[in-house]
Amino acid sequence: MFVFIVSTKSVSVALSSRGTVVLEAALVRALSAIDRAISKRNRAEASCMGCLPCLFQDCGQLSGTCESEESVLIEPSCEMMRQTQTLSKEAERSWALSQICGFYQRRCSSAELYSDTCIRIMGESCSFRLLQCTLVNTMQNLDPVRNTRKKALCGQRVSDRKTPAQPSSRIMGGSQVLPGSWPWIVNLQLNRALMCGGVLVDTSWVLTAAHCFIGSQSEHYWTAVVGEFDITMADPDEQVIKVNRIIIHPKFNPRTFNNDIALVELSSPVVLSEHVMPVCLPYEPEPPPGAPCLVAGWGSLYEDGPAANVLMEAMVPLLSQSTCKSALGKQLLTSTMFCAGYLSGGIDTCQGDSGGPLIFQDLTSRRFQLYGVTSWGAGCGEKGKPGVYTRVMPYKDWILSEIQKLHLFLKTLLDLLQRADDFVKDKTDLTFFTQTHPQLVEHVEMRTRRQLAKTDFTPQTVNTKEEGVPHLWMSDLLEGGQPVISTFTQLHLPLQFYPNKRTKVCPELAELAQQVNVTKEMYNWILNITPSNFNMNFREVLVDITTKNEHGLYEARVKATVGGRPLTFHSLVGLENDSFYRSMPHIIAQALDMLKS
Repeated sequence: MFVFIVSTKSVSVALSSRGTVVLEAALVRALSAIDRAISKRNRAEASCMGCLPCLFQDCGQLSGTCESEESVLIEPSCEMMRQTQTLSKEAERSWALSQICGFYQRRCSSAELYSDTCIRIMGESCSFRLLQCTLVNTMQNLDPVRNTRKKALCGQRVSDRKTPAQPSSRIMGGSQVLPGSWPWIVNLQLNRALMCGGVLVDTSWVLTAAHCFIGSQSEHYWTAVVGEFDITMADPDEQVIKVNRIIIHPKFNPRTFNNDIALVELSSPVVLSEHVMPVCLPYEPEPPPGAPCLVAGWGSLYEDGPAANVLMEAMVPLLSQSTCKSALGKQLLTSTMFCAGYLSGGIDTCQGDSGGPLIFQDLTSRRFQLYGVTSWGAGCGEKGKPGVYTRVMPYKDWILSEIQKLHLFLKTLLDLLQRADDFVKDKTDLTFFTQTHPQLVEHVEMRTRRQLAKTDFTPQTVNTKEEGVPHLWMSDLLEGGQPVISTFTQLHLPLQFYPNKRTKVCPELAELAQQVNVTKEMYNWILNITPSNFNMNFREVLVDITTKNEHGLYEARVKATVGGRPLTFHSLVGLENDSFYRSMPHIIAQALDMLKS
């Protein structure tokens, strides 16, 4: 006999969330395989056409006429390097940079031209030249005489007024916000699709939930959007910035969601404005139970429903730990978690809001402080099931420490490059340098856009008692809003190539092009999933309770929606915590196999 088992929040969140993460990881593998196939084809095509090959990970499908042969006689100037970095698309930047770095081909023997060894040598040399040019610009622009700075105050927004009464029952009692009233909120996207919320805590740093990155920690596929209000259109203050680094808290437990917090380093600082401003980190004392707080996001308008098109907010009161443990179970709640919401239900965060901020306003300074990060909950606005948030205060030292590490690293890097300059100039093999600092080459294009705001990279001490206003000591607003590093101004230069003087027969190109098509066809099952359907949603499990085996598993019929496709299949399911988590990978794998078929 079969009996219907109603999933608890921990079961549904674990199964659906883990399944979605596996789906995301499959997409990453698919895109990587396609990128490799395209790169191999483009490299062969460039070799046949007499072009310099792509020296970096992604040059897109750019090909055709190339630089003149005379260009390989001159080392690229810093101005040439600067112009490549002003191109809007990464593929164009990589291709243009590759073409002006022909000078470094002289470090390869004639037998090695277009080989992987030569491409590595040229790429390392080109990357190092880019770092040198960035170093020169950075040191010039860090001159305090040339840069007058003013301190940026966190937690300030244009208006404390809410949008005139536009309540929406679809967001569990919330309302549409006034554009610009959440200048610190961040939309974190995986492959351009909304995945999680986040909160700006510094011009280059976003705080969010660690569970957002389970199985999807490759920063290459993540972007952060600040200054956004309506996700269906480009907002005037919107800034889309690539993610440079993802730092998950070392003690994060993906099973219990304990220490569910992570830092995201942006590839370039945001441009601060009235609609883009960091929130204040919390300071003592913490708000008491009952204190009104605000949450916001673009998450689902109701459980398993569509995402909101515009930013929505809701006011929720803090609940005591005893109330929270009584509602959710003391075994699920740790000291770094807290609850907020109404036991009567109706107002809550929902799917897609994970990682978003819970803020409160300090009555003395009128600044908004970050108190929590949206973590998990039992459904959306269910009666007696308040939302659970990660408390930020216990992690404040960790947050500041990670930001300080970057400052110290950059200071060390500047000194190292100065000292290494003479040594590496005459070296053909730069492997020692790049292996000693592997992240330099890996993130070179991102690092060169970083806005270094201080000559002294040691964070200043915060006086949290001064006029009741915490200062944002890590970042400065530049007068006039101009970037510190002038190298990367908003120019959009067209690629200009000279006519090709040679023609070669390339019989292998057809085979490589076919391999690209075969690879794409192989992964069509996941590439064709629309962003709105990119998830696994396990809806129900019918378990035959008479079929328990020696491993504590039962025969069951599972119903799920995977990638927008409804599926029904039989599997083995555990009903206790340990057996359930053991059975979860097999259930998800079956769902994935059915999606492929």
